[in-house]
Amino acid sequence: MPKFILNKTVFVMMISFALIGLLGLSIRANQAVEQMRQEVVTHAEKELRVPTYDAIVYTPLWVEYLKKHLDDGTRVIGMFGPSTLFGTTVRKGENTSAGVLQAHLKDSRVINLGISGGRFTETYALLASMIDKVDYVVFEINYGIIVVSDNEPNVVVYPSLVEKLGQPIPRSWLADFPDKNRESLPSNAHNWVTSHLLNQWTLYHDRDAISYRLFKTRTPMEKIRQEVQKNENERKGIEESYSPMYTAYDNMNDAQQEGIDQHYEELYRWNKPFDPEHSFGLFMIEQTLDLLEEHQKQAVFYSAPLDKEHIADKKLFHWSEYTEAMGAYQKLVESRGYPFIEFNQEAINTIPHEYYRDPAHLIDQGSYRFGEILYTRMKNYGIAAP
Repeated sequence: MPKFILNKTVFVMMISFALIGLLGLSIRANQAVEQMRQEVVTHAEKELRVPTYDAIVYTPLWVEYLKKHLDDGTRVIGMFGPSTLFGTTVRKGENTSAGVLQAHLKDSRVINLGISGGRFTETYALLASMIDKVDYVVFEINYGIIVVSDNEPNVVVYPSLVEKLGQPIPRSWLADFPDKNRESLPSNAHNWVTSHLLNQWTLYHDRDAISYRLFKTRTPMEKIRQEVQKNENERKGIEESYSPMYTAYDNMNDAQQEGIDQHYEELYRWNKPFDPEHSFGLFMIEQTLDLLEEHQKQAVFYSAPLDKEHIADKKLFHWSEYTEAMGAYQKLVESRGYPFIEFNQEAINTIPHEYYRDPAHLIDQGSYRFGEILYTRMKNYGIAAP
């Protein structure tokens, strides 16, 4: 009997110590995340976007702040899209399209909610989370995202981001797309437990932010993979060639240019011909349009400008493929009463080749020039209205 009591006492003590330790970790985690949030807010208020070096971690923190502080009566213009909108290759936030629009629209607040590497699913989740806080939506459609949205079996690239935004993509949306991986989306039960229980706990909800604070990666496993790859490269004597993201294509060496061309040739290659009747990307834009209509939001869509000159020179894709696919998107958008501005069907580049880092991404000078063009074109659609 005494032995049983002793064991029971030890067990209770162990549980108590564990709970105390967990409480201590939770307190420290709350403090760390709040500090990160303040750092992100300070940066974003000044630079008009979250820090570029890992926007995936910082964007949810920025969104959480915005949802609490956008009720001062100022007209809010939300800009949504991929890395070309966010400005991954643009050094200064003032040179992004959002930065240029903000300079013109001084009585409005322009929010850059582009997401690097995200698909239409992540952009939908961002829009859904902010739909009640924005008055006017600017939505950029990038041709590369159109292709990968139909090519890739997984429909979400950043599941933790979608989860943290509280806007899960239902598995039922994949019912008509047998080629898509249903397991790439969490089940309804998982979504319920996450939204009602786990996301109330900082150690779970902000685990990627905490990991980034500690390891400079979104997960400890990612850090391990990076170190393994680094050691493997050192063992083989491989020296990675690097150029800053804001470097123009023409200023790179031959190996860097070749790497970019190979990447984009693969990115733009369709696994099978585009089919508007079975396009998951087109389906996601349809869901986006439903969301805008439901909340009665003004919006304008446009195609991200491509380096047509370079694409033709390197034969990265057949232009007829672009015309067919983007034409289907434009037709859908306009059929629902929203304007669509096409920047890639003119005979020459909207922005000269020397201002591109790659076939899709503009550097500062090009991004600024495009922002001015976009603003001029959008004035016809009510964006400058008081």
